Amino acid sequence: DEIGRVATAFNDMAGQLEQTETLRRELLGTISHEIRTPLATIEGYMQGLVDGVVPGEPETYELVRREAARLSRLVTDIERMSRLEVGAEPINPRQMEVAEAVETAIAPLRPHFANAGLSLDVDCLSPCPSIWADPDKFAQILGNLLSNSLRYTRRGGVVTVAVRSEESMVVFTVEDNGIGIPEADLPHIFERFYRVDKSRSSAGGGSGIGLAVVKALVEQMGGFISADSAPGAYTRIK
Repeated sequence: DEIGRVATAFNDMAGQLEQTETLRRELLGTISHEIRTPLATIEGYMQGLVDGVVPGEPETYELVRREAARLSRLVTDIERMSRLEVGAEPINPRQMEVAEAVETAIAPLRPHFANAGLSLDVDCLSPCPSIWADPDKFAQILGNLLSNSLRYTRRGGVVTVAVRSEESMVVFTVEDNGIGIPEADLPHIFERFYRVDKSRSSAGGGSGIGLAVVKALVEQMGGFISADSAPGAYTRIK
């Protein structure tokens, strides 16, 4: 009856509020942990400099500078994620030629791939299609995915950006033959602050926000994203 439906709706709302509060507490705990690590390093070295225990050499100041930069990047990532989640990140779509957009996005990364001994290939069937998207957001998406491939693919590996037209969609695939992702972790890689290697700090493995930002941007532009991987063989995100 009507009272029963109201009670059911109320219980559902209470459950959702409880879940939201749990997620909020977990997020605050994770952010606190992520910020505490670089702050502790900065504080330790600065106290060592004050006490004269740590030598005031360029290497010491460079280490402190790197930790401060890492802290700044983390704050920037958190702010960006917050804007995306509340829909405050503006999306300005326009008609884009895919071949040009892909090359624009990957051009700044080519030297890094060359220095790492990795091949970066683009596979786009001719004629390459056009899409309706935000050029800056598209570059962020592709840049984040390629940065992950760069970080987790061994020297001599190959990273490929492939573009295909499938019915009314244009499908982009970023594939590498790197270390891969365990099956148990695969469903969670687009979650905020999730890291496959739990022992890896944000200094070595990123902030854990990059793929969450990618997913949010893709969905805001009307697309969807998925991942497939086999440990030690490949990772494919499309």
